[in-house]
Amino acid sequence: MSTVAERPSGWSTSVADAVLAPFSSAGVIGNFEVQLVTAALRALGPSGDRPSDGALLALALVARSTRLGHVCLELSRVRRQVEASLDDDGQPSDLPVPDSTAWVRELRDSPLVSSAGMAGASPLRPLVLVGDRLYLQRYWAFEVTVAAQLAERRARADGVTPDPAQRVATDAALAAVFGPDPGADGMDRDADPQRLAARRALSFPVSVVSGGPGTGKTHTVSRILAAAHLAARDRGEGFRAALAAPTGKAANRMREAVGEQVVGLEAAGTIDPELGDVLRSTVPTTLHRLLGATGRTGFRHDAAHPLPVDLVVVDETSMVSLPLLARLLDAVRPEARLVLVGDPFQLTSIEAGTVMADLVGPGGDLPGRPDLPLAGRVTELRRGYRFTAGSATATLALAIRDGDADRVVELLSEGGPEVHWVTPGDAAGLSDLRDQVVSAAHRTVSAALDGRERESLVAAQSVKVLAAVRLGPNGRDEWSALIGDAVTGDVPVGRRGGWPRVGTPVMVTRNDPVNDVANGDVGVVVDEDSTSWVLLGGPDELRRLAPARLGSWEPWWAMTIHKSQGSEFPHAVVALPTVDSPILTRELLYTAVTRAKPEVTVVGSEQMIRTAVARPVARASGLRDRLWPGAGVSRA
Repeated sequence: MSTVAERPSGWSTSVADAVLAPFSSAGVIGNFEVQLVTAALRALGPSGDRPSDGALLALALVARSTRLGHVCLELSRVRRQVEASLDDDGQPSDLPVPDSTAWVRELRDSPLVSSAGMAGASPLRPLVLVGDRLYLQRYWAFEVTVAAQLAERRARADGVTPDPAQRVATDAALAAVFGPDPGADGMDRDADPQRLAARRALSFPVSVVSGGPGTGKTHTVSRILAAAHLAARDRGEGFRAALAAPTGKAANRMREAVGEQVVGLEAAGTIDPELGDVLRSTVPTTLHRLLGATGRTGFRHDAAHPLPVDLVVVDETSMVSLPLLARLLDAVRPEARLVLVGDPFQLTSIEAGTVMADLVGPGGDLPGRPDLPLAGRVTELRRGYRFTAGSATATLALAIRDGDADRVVELLSEGGPEVHWVTPGDAAGLSDLRDQVVSAAHRTVSAALDGRERESLVAAQSVKVLAAVRLGPNGRDEWSALIGDAVTGDVPVGRRGGWPRVGTPVMVTRNDPVNDVANGDVGVVVDEDSTSWVLLGGPDELRRLAPARLGSWEPWWAMTIHKSQGSEFPHAVVALPTVDSPILTRELLYTAVTRAKPEVTVVGSEQMIRTAVARPVARASGLRDRLWPGAGVSRA
């Protein structure tokens, strides 16, 4: 072992640079990973054991993997992943990636690595090795915490004798919002999956509602809320609920959708006006705001200061990261209910994790496996309500979800009133499509100038370009510039001084609690009595904000597919890149197509479409195996 004198100043930087040089030069890792390895060497001290080259490389690669959305690094897949990211010609790379079997043995003896059994021992080591999965310490802790929380909540509930009075109150509440129980006529109890999801939400500490667009998730959520309040009222108890989503935009969309459902429940006489007011007062918010974010990672609510509510419903759970789910479970009281709602086939969080897919697991009730935390707690909604029977858009979305590239191309080629395909070489088709998009923009500006506010908002959302990438051909910026330039002449010269100009649709890009706007909120700059206002669309009324108070924003002529999650557009134009990009995945294309209600136009080559359909997001995570061990769940 080297002595202090034998290690000159800066030795840690030199070692990190030397070990990681081939991977840095190839662009596999960046400066952040090099600095992390340098810091780890420095923390061991000049007299500490010098970790092996394989351990230092593993630390850099696992840090890189979390930045790409993985929870861990699967050592057996590293070589394949590195080669796939580097070699367009299909030839193996010459980067010195260790053999995975030998690598695991090497890491077991490293001062940087602990086993799962010793991961919490002091002093903490930066890495945790579980089989061939390598974690940064904090991500291992998040994954273990989530699995343990779910298991503990199930065990606690299973150990409590059911309260007959509570069951009676639940049955009565479900009958009130869903109609008579079909079990009374000898049919299967809760044959309706929406009713079954509601019963599970009211009966279990944690339940999951899974379903694609238009399968009635919001319909179900609104009735879960109504039934929960009715059951509590029947028992003479108070009841508090909270609704949340990962982003401000998703929370606003949830508010609109639930509000519409509440109006329908009142109109049908299902709930009384008093309960309707209570449900409307349950305003969805972001998860960060619900938990009381106090900084980058801190939250006001945790196990010591839990949320003062009896029910928490989270929408768009596919966008929730693993760390955020761990914080949420920590803050929900053991006796409270948590309902996680989402589509496991949509885009995942931009941070680490594949939460919704991991929670859903293999699906089904898995009878005989009460040891699994979520067995019998996951309800899948399959029947579609958004599209008409035989909808080409719905059929296209299902083909994408199933990874059937031939069927996707066949459906696009057939076309029809709902589905259109424009290839890069189709000059006439591109010209016609641009005319449609620009025409919607002209209507937006014209209505904004004339003070026709709602009409302007409707026009701004009637045809929306959803681009896979921001930059480059067919990217968001190219479409935004094309549309913006086309309508510049619509605004009189004397009214072009302010910015954003009248008629410009805008998207907020940062949460601003002071002005009550959230990242993803959208609106249009309108003119009212020669005064410009940013008109933001809301579920109940339009809100006005002075342009000077808008804060961070960008023109909303076009948007990325990632930012479109939770939105619906009468005509969605899906713009794919002209060259391959790692961002082009099955989930991205599925998310884009399912934003259409009901018309969709895909702009891209057959090669790019097939590439997207054939490339599912393959994030590494151990949560699924922790929640569904032995249930035949693939690691793909």
